[in-house]
Amino acid sequence: MIASLASLETAKANRANREAAARLLVTDSAERFNLAVDRVTSILHAAQRRGPEGCRRAIAAIGAGSAAAVFDGTGRLVCSSRPLTASLPLRRTDTAPIVLIDGEDETVRVIASSSETPGWAMAELPRDLLAEAAHPHALDGSYSLRLSDTVGQQINVATMQTVPLGRDVLADLPIAGGQLRLSMTVATAPLSANEILLTLLPILMWVAGAAIGWLVVDRLILRPLASMQDAIERYRISGRFEMPPLTTPAFEIRTLGRAFLRAAMTISRHEAELEDGLARQTRLTREVHHRVKNNLQVIASLLNIHARSAETPEAIDAFATIQRRVDALAIVHRSHFAELEVNHGIALRPMIGELASNLRASIPAGMPSPTVTLDLAQACAHQDVAVSVAFLLVELIETAMMRVPGTSIAISLDEVEDQPERARLTARSPALRRDAAPVDPHFEQFERVIGGLARQLRSPLERDEGIGIVAIEIMVMPDPNLR
Repeated sequence: MIASLASLETAKANRANREAAARLLVTDSAERFNLAVDRVTSILHAAQRRGPEGCRRAIAAIGAGSAAAVFDGTGRLVCSSRPLTASLPLRRTDTAPIVLIDGEDETVRVIASSSETPGWAMAELPRDLLAEAAHPHALDGSYSLRLSDTVGQQINVATMQTVPLGRDVLADLPIAGGQLRLSMTVATAPLSANEILLTLLPILMWVAGAAIGWLVVDRLILRPLASMQDAIERYRISGRFEMPPLTTPAFEIRTLGRAFLRAAMTISRHEAELEDGLARQTRLTREVHHRVKNNLQVIASLLNIHARSAETPEAIDAFATIQRRVDALAIVHRSHFAELEVNHGIALRPMIGELASNLRASIPAGMPSPTVTLDLAQACAHQDVAVSVAFLLVELIETAMMRVPGTSIAISLDEVEDQPERARLTARSPALRRDAAPVDPHFEQFERVIGGLARQLRSPLERDEGIGIVAIEIMVMPDPNLR
């Protein structure tokens, strides 16, 4: 902006210089016209002294197209180049000639007299002669001249040719001793190519700088960054980073690309190490589960062996009771191992079904088998909840089938309305009524155990001893694969 303003100020200064030069030319034209009038006056004085021959000599001296006449003191025509009429001048012209404008003929009359010779002389100057006399030096036809007097008469001596993009300068100067006025209109030249270039050069420099800056940023920065972005997107999808060819001279972008390549390689190496570690951890976890399962099977086998060698019915019942709980724990363990494989929790429906089947199979010989019916919703639970549920069902089913052999037992698992994270586990059996059999120490121990398991499940135990219903709400996690 500063450079543009400086260029404009320079152009204005040059324009002002040209206008001043144009005004000097106007002054020069006025002086040339005054010199022409003085010359004509001198010629008329000479013609007045020579008599009749003076008119012809005056015409030859003034120029082609002009006219001259000499009058005596009485106003009688002495000689003339052509018929002229004139009245006596209103004043003597000893000091300065009289200059008048004839608007009809477009001529200027110069009347001069001398104190040495009676009479006076007159000359008519045509417009072409006036234009030639007043033509300023060093100026072509790009100007106009107009002569005017005090009574409103005027002559257009020269007509200006319009210059494109130019500017008119008007000057009005008195001539012929103030008898006439010379009005000159000069068309100054338009701005030159150098001035226009100097004015527009800062703007062109700014446009060029903006274009070059955009080109540099686009080719050397934005496009390499776009290539890097595409490579990163491919890396996000495929997991493999391919370094794009970076031809930019920007050292920082190339360094960024190499840094991201190293980071991608480090991430890939860490992912491979994590996958190997996860595989090892999975193998170790499976080994631990297999060993726990084998240990539970060993415990179950030992209990079975000792139960067969027991001598009293009480010992046999004790071994059977312990074995049922070990079997329940084994079932939960197998379900927990499956839960680790799929990460959806322990499925309660197959676990409860297997648990009920094992309990029916553990009935002592000669005792009628109970009728167990299941109505279970699809749901999963964490290991802690599953263990407590398994032990609770073992207590319920075992107590029911021992108190009333051959009884019916209904196990149901229903979702709680508006609470998808909870389910209601219900056991219904006539053997669970308090008056279904005599209350013995085993039944009192059963009530203490199920009370403790309810506290383990963190939910109140609901009992209806008149009908034989035991219910409790448990925390579940719905299995998306089972829905």
